[in-house]
Amino acid sequence: MTLSACSGGDKATTQPGGNTPVLTTLGISAPHNTLAVAGTMQLSASPKDQNGAAISTSVTWTSGSNFVATVTTAGFVTGVAGGQAYMYAHGGALTDSTLVTVITGAYPSSQDIYMLPLSYTPNTADIAVGATVLFHFPVTAHNVFFNAVAGAPADIPGEVSNQNVARTFNTKGTFGYRCTLHPEMIATIVVH
Repeated sequence: MTLSACSGGDKATTQPGGNTPVLTTLGISAPHNTLAVAGTMQLSASPKDQNGAAISTSVTWTSGSNFVATVTTAGFVTGVAGGQAYMYAHGGALTDSTLVTVITGAYPSSQDIYMLPLSYTPNTADIAVGATVLFHFPVTAHNVFFNAVAGAPADIPGEVSNQNVARTFNTKGTFGYRCTLHPEMIATIVVH
């Protein structure tokens, strides 16, 4: 669902032809609309002006029901309990929303894993067979090496930074992994 409105509160420079850009849409998106309990996903926004051009504005997020799903101000959603909750994006004078359904008794078919300075988050992830995990590499270089367990996906070797790399888990089991550049970085993915 996308809401549009005019806002005079955002500062912008005049475009050629005398038009001042005005924030008209937040353009929010979600990688999927369902989550399992403890599943996570990252929401995003692409603010645009009245001409459809990108416009710079700060966007923050809130949850309509923290009992169902929480969201950080940066848009990172975590499923808490079965039900539905709107995730609200706030930017300029606009508010937009997307509905998230949290499913109980199911494991997520996708998972985002972020690399903080010296840890993976979440540290333990439960996913369904066939799920895809997207590893988010920050500016600091990291890698992912899985323990020698049958069915583990391919490692992500080298010194990887500023990119996202996906791996699909097609075998049930517990898959430990680590960053060889930072030995204290150890985490686990459990495939159900």
